[in-house]
Amino acid sequence: MWEEEEKVEEKSMMADVAFKIECKILPYDHVSELSNAITNLAPWMLENKSIGVHTLHGPDFGNGWVRSEKDQIFLSKRTRLILRIPKTDIDKVRLIEGSTLNVLKNDIKIGISIVKPFLVVKDLICRSVLCDPDQTEENFLLEIKNQLSVHGIHIKKAICGKTKSIILMGKHKFTRSLMIADLSKEHSILLQDLGIGGGRIYGCGILLPHKSIDAVPNFKED
Repeated sequence: MWEEEEKVEEKSMMADVAFKIECKILPYDHVSELSNAITNLAPWMLENKSIGVHTLHGPDFGNGWVRSEKDQIFLSKRTRLILRIPKTDIDKVRLIEGSTLNVLKNDIKIGISIVKPFLVVKDLICRSVLCDPDQTEENFLLEIKNQLSVHGIHIKKAICGKTKSIILMGKHKFTRSLMIADLSKEHSILLQDLGIGGGRIYGCGILLPHKSIDAVPNFKED
């Protein structure tokens, strides 16, 4: 059992718009081409650095195997193309429904969408934060702490993952995964609005609820 904490009014400026898609397979490193295809359809998305494109993900492992970063990913029917958009632009972004993207010679048919408000949880994760590959974990976390303190968010618990290489606009960039824990509800929403670092349009710096029991009382099924 658990006792749900008192809810706070959600005051987020952003929301995730999740589109059904038809696409069976994509190369693992597809983020740059995916974002370029989407912004070709909706160039206005490039005018706001807070707008983000979630990368598409398949299973990381199963039946004894672990996927290599050089592999292709297989997308299930439940996979969604998710765009983080200002709430004021939700109707505008829905105009891409019915379009077809071509990403690295793979067609992605975009279907209907639903709006997914942010979950109010204490723990957030980010799959990819742009970073300096020569930066130590300690300095990386200190930089994140200083960046967020400007917005009045004072983090006390954070863990980062290993550095990974991705290709953005034909150039190698480096990212780290990040988890931030024990946020207040107000700061949880604010941090999902703000994101961390740059490259939001390429899937970097987008905060997501960590899969923990804290998210259960607020969970909303598609």
